[in-house]
Amino acid sequence: MWPEALEGFLAAEAVSGLSPKDLEALSEAAFWSGNALPALDARQRAYSGYVNQGRSTEAASAALVTCTLYFMNGDTAVASGWLGRAQRLLIDLPECAGHAQLAWLEAQLMLLLKGHDQALDKAREVEAIGARVGDRDLVNLGICMQGNLRLHMGDVDGGMRLLDEALVAALAGELGPFATAEIFCEMVVSCLDATDYQRAAEWLETADRAGPGIVCFPGCCRVHRATLLRHRGNWSEAQREAHQARAELAGIEVLHEGMALTEMGELYRCRGELSLAEKAFAEAYEKGWPPQPGLALVLFAKNDLDGAGRMIERAVEHSTDEPAALLRLLPAQVEIALTVRDIELAQSAADRLATVAASLGTSAAVAADACVTGLLLDQRGDLVEAASQLSLSVRSWQKAHIPYEAAQVRMRLAAVLEALGDPTSANLELSTAQKTFERLGAAPEAREAARRLGATTPVVAARTFMFTDIVDSTALLTTIGDDAWHLVRRWHDSTVSAIVAERLGRIVKETGDGFFAVFEDPPVAVDCAVAIQRALEGHRRTHGFSPAVRIGMHVGSAISVDDDYAGRDVVVAARIAALAAAGEILVSADLADRVSTHVCVRRRAATLKGIPDTVEIGAMEWR
Repeated sequence: MWPEALEGFLAAEAVSGLSPKDLEALSEAAFWSGNALPALDARQRAYSGYVNQGRSTEAASAALVTCTLYFMNGDTAVASGWLGRAQRLLIDLPECAGHAQLAWLEAQLMLLLKGHDQALDKAREVEAIGARVGDRDLVNLGICMQGNLRLHMGDVDGGMRLLDEALVAALAGELGPFATAEIFCEMVVSCLDATDYQRAAEWLETADRAGPGIVCFPGCCRVHRATLLRHRGNWSEAQREAHQARAELAGIEVLHEGMALTEMGELYRCRGELSLAEKAFAEAYEKGWPPQPGLALVLFAKNDLDGAGRMIERAVEHSTDEPAALLRLLPAQVEIALTVRDIELAQSAADRLATVAASLGTSAAVAADACVTGLLLDQRGDLVEAASQLSLSVRSWQKAHIPYEAAQVRMRLAAVLEALGDPTSANLELSTAQKTFERLGAAPEAREAARRLGATTPVVAARTFMFTDIVDSTALLTTIGDDAWHLVRRWHDSTVSAIVAERLGRIVKETGDGFFAVFEDPPVAVDCAVAIQRALEGHRRTHGFSPAVRIGMHVGSAISVDDDYAGRDVVVAARIAALAAAGEILVSADLADRVSTHVCVRRRAATLKGIPDTVEIGAMEWR
């Protein structure tokens, strides 16, 4: 709806120009379509139009919205200038909605500066003025902000009640787009800050049932949604949301882009794709967002215990007044400390976690605290109480509907039950954990659970295998030099990785100047290859250059070993890729016959190195 409206307004403006009111409507359409700069431009021109017409009330409102847009984009100095302009206009005006808008913005600034008492007074002022001027949006924005502030001031229950009240109005369709999106966003963020994942999931499901009429801010709301979906175990949907959020935020809201990258990194890490996780976390850090404890846990998984310990220690020091962050960081610090036998540090972190968990009081907080307590009891040899605490942790993670963490604790509980001489119960925990890991796609932990259950047969997986390779990379390196080649590779790697992830593929490893990736769905795999070639061609067309890439694909089965795949069908895919020309997608006939979305042409029999039988291959049309 919004993109079509934007096109209509732009077409109308090209013919006869737009009134200030129509420019405001154009700005709305541009903003909700994810086009921040046109939204700002149109709103500023609306302001000028109102000023020229002597309509100070409307001009003040346009100035305040412009201030809000700049503020959301992180341009605080420019936002401040527009705020001052609005304040001057409102001084001599009778009470109107603009005064409530101004109070709401001032409350936002006070909240950033930790002036909670002053911000709360302003939020009450927003509600009161909104009620007097009959503006339901402002009334509920004021109620929502009061709830958010009460939560920050320690009154979690009282704050959540106010947020619930405001969100009822928003999801009932009683409010405009901005108020609806702002209140929904505040609720989700507040739930994440309070680690109240149950409440967040309940509201998320309610919003989904309300249908597409419920608007959300482009980018940032999608990031928070990805976080909730990851916790709920909907990893595929979370991955799509995180990648789309990053695309919407790139170059506009740097910090939220860093949040999206962190979500992508967490999903990679949980699936055992450590190289991709490390890259995503590093990019998030470049954007100014702390990707912890994910990055420290990647180092921990790679056995860099010293680096992981130092990194998590700094993260904890920088998050002293952020309970939700500490609830994520302190369990990781305990795990790392126990691994290096620093019992004193582990106990100190556990004591601190107990305090944080008591202040939050949510199921997730109870679960994290009980798990850490159980690990320390196990370390001290108190196995009976350790099993009791770990069982409490499993139940609490289940109550919070967070399956991955519940499965992780089951693995630890199984070890304690084995030590207590109860192998039957231990195997039940391992089997349940294995099923959860397999459903989620947490391959390393699924294999570890299978190993502990005594699985001896190799895991055979049916997959579509894809190999990509930059053509004539050595010649290109020699031509453009090391520095330029580094930039080309970095762009190529991030582009291909993102497209593979968006199509729910998994990059198994880098192969020289390309990647080996696997997919569960053959049509999606081919669609991914086509998307890669089109992305490269599009960049070549708009920027003048991109590396030429060849792609080879085959469908079959292979033995899954330590995050890698081995077998004849993998070799066939690699050999097909070696035959491809620049910009070509070669596929086996077996794969082509399973795909109806793209046409396979120029079929022929090919002799592949190391494969005794000829293999029929063809080229996928993608242009």
